[in-house]
Amino acid sequence: MFVLAAWAWPSAPAQISIHWDIAGQVNGYGPKAIGLLLMPSVALVGYALIGLSAAIRPGQSDLRAMNALSWFRCAYVTLMAGVFGAMVGDIRGASLNMNYVVFPLLALMMIASVNLIVHLSRLKGSKTAPPGGGIRI
Repeated sequence: MFVLAAWAWPSAPAQISIHWDIAGQVNGYGPKAIGLLLMPSVALVGYALIGLSAAIRPGQSDLRAMNALSWFRCAYVTLMAGVFGAMVGDIRGASLNMNYVVFPLLALMMIASVNLIVHLSRLKGSKTAPPGGGIRI
């Protein structure tokens, strides 16, 4: 995304589309620095934070939950990259209805989210209490 931003930077106008309404039409503009650098930065930070969530409790997860987390992380980056690609396409003159980009990507993100929740709930349900119920007085 940063490479795409660097490629689009010279030809980008001072104000670019940064927000779309529910109908997929542009309803907000902002400076090109915000439009071209904020989305890749947010994607990078989100990618790192999702990855760190697995490192917080490495012994508390299993392979299936880690795979579900990886799919969620991939869906997140795909969503961000798809929206960013549509933004750059708009800058370059493509006439896109953002709904055709965002809604399929949100569907992918929802599938990944449900998959992650299912695997985490199964992981939580499979944990057994320590001997004695885990309470010591």
